[in-house]
Amino acid sequence: MDEQARRARLMRTIPPHSFRPWPLPRAVSPAVQRLEAALAAASADQVPALVDRFVATELADGTPLIEQSPKPGHSIVTFCYRGAGAKLVYLAANRLTDHLDPADTLMRRLDRTDLAVLSVEMPNDWIAGYQFITPPAPLSSAALHEPFTARQLQSISKFIRTDPLAREHLPNKLHPEQHSVVALPDAIALPASSRAEGWQRSDHQITTPVSGSDVPVTVFRHPQAGADAPVVLVLDGEVWLQDDLLINSLHQAIGTGRIPPIQLVLLHAGGAGARQLDYACELDESELLLEKVADVLQGSVSAPWITAGSSLGGLFAMLSAVRHRGPIAGAVAQSPSLWWPSDAPMNPVVGRWFTEFADAAGASSPVVVQLGLLENTLATTVLEAREALRSRGELIETPADLVRGGHDIVWWRRALPAGLIAQLSRFN
Repeated sequence: MDEQARRARLMRTIPPHSFRPWPLPRAVSPAVQRLEAALAAASADQVPALVDRFVATELADGTPLIEQSPKPGHSIVTFCYRGAGAKLVYLAANRLTDHLDPADTLMRRLDRTDLAVLSVEMPNDWIAGYQFITPPAPLSSAALHEPFTARQLQSISKFIRTDPLAREHLPNKLHPEQHSVVALPDAIALPASSRAEGWQRSDHQITTPVSGSDVPVTVFRHPQAGADAPVVLVLDGEVWLQDDLLINSLHQAIGTGRIPPIQLVLLHAGGAGARQLDYACELDESELLLEKVADVLQGSVSAPWITAGSSLGGLFAMLSAVRHRGPIAGAVAQSPSLWWPSDAPMNPVVGRWFTEFADAAGASSPVVVQLGLLENTLATTVLEAREALRSRGELIETPADLVRGGHDIVWWRRALPAGLIAQLSRFN
């Protein structure tokens, strides 16, 4: 593929954006109110001790600070940043922050302190990844959008900060600073899991048909899995090498008899540009990619396959269920990029999957479709896709499908096992 054609295809995979269609649910924290009252009455030399006491008591269980809201089913969530950069701190919380309006989540520095805060009122089932941004000067709309695309990360990268007091941290494949996690009491729970032991690992490499990238393929075989055992193909597979929750939860489900022994195949992405080309692809290209992965399995081509992925990986999974429903027995799609191909960056549109789904001869393979309810650029389209699948009896539903979250690995990792177990239980 020449450079001009490559750029043209990449342009079709730029996600659409829009302003957050609901106002930031600002709130007042009782604990912060108490602190500010104490600060107002304190002398300058007493201020540091008051902040120390606030951190040691109110934040002893981790951050953000979570307090009961007078609104039923909600909590007051207060993000706290302490440090030299507290004069200018932005909260970057997945789909709570409006990337097109950075000032909306500029945190407020408490007078005479090095502590910045931002309080919001959120439903008790909310879950999100977040970080802080501490730039030397106010951010423009374009600048705050940059950290969320791999190509544009550099301009703001050195100002991104993990919350050191967060209750949970996760690796971030785009940045060395980890994701901090906020999960309110009723948020989607971690799946049951047990340590995966005895799985046979083999490492391979393929050249992807569209981008031409050389990418690893990591295969894990359950000790009881034969050549005809179901194959689970997970896109962006390198994520799951850093996070053993997926294989541990599948191991637990096999051990309790909920699903049969499997072969877990992790197809690594070749970087942002490569995955944009390889996952948002045409029928013959997706077929060739699947064939290349099948070659490394040496004899498992006739086994039922389940494809799974998130974002563009979710798009690939859904397309494969329509295009290749012979070898592909089912799919799990998380926040699938059903706007593809993009032709209006500020106006999400119904994409190609709907056309291919409508034109498909015969039934599609069953699909689990999972969605973050705060994904304003995706929610309507993905919900419509769920209804289309349901109308043809091709939607498999789980309790983990609709999550109060954004376009976010922090809930994808918790929900993916439920989708795969629902699919694999069909083969027991």
